[in-house]
Amino acid sequence: MKKTSVELCRLGICPNYVGYQEMHLAIQLALEDPTRLTALVQQIYTPVGQTTGKNWTAVERNLRTVVRRAWEANPEYMQEIAGRPLERWPGTGEFLAMMWGYLASEEGEGDAMQD
Repeated sequence: MKKTSVELCRLGICPNYVGYQEMHLAIQLALEDPTRLTALVQQIYTPVGQTTGKNWTAVERNLRTVVRRAWEANPEYMQEIAGRPLERWPGTGEFLAMMWGYLASEEGEGDAMQD
């Protein structure tokens, strides 16, 4: 959990930013079960909304805003996380997958979806 917080802050998304909690929870859900990344509304947005008291559309909007904020604050670091050049900010699902890949590889779990 600490690693997720550190990486989000490096991207300009700290706990005082609206959407931080939703993004942190969304990344944790993806780390627990990466297959959730294939069903974002049902497996990520809805559970995050239930935890935070928001509907899934508000969660999705907040996550989109956070991704754009991260791009504006530190596009170079976002590209480092992606492992490739990015011409613009990624979509929410792509961002979550990038964070999953980056954080899971740091923990030695990055190959989990390749099995």
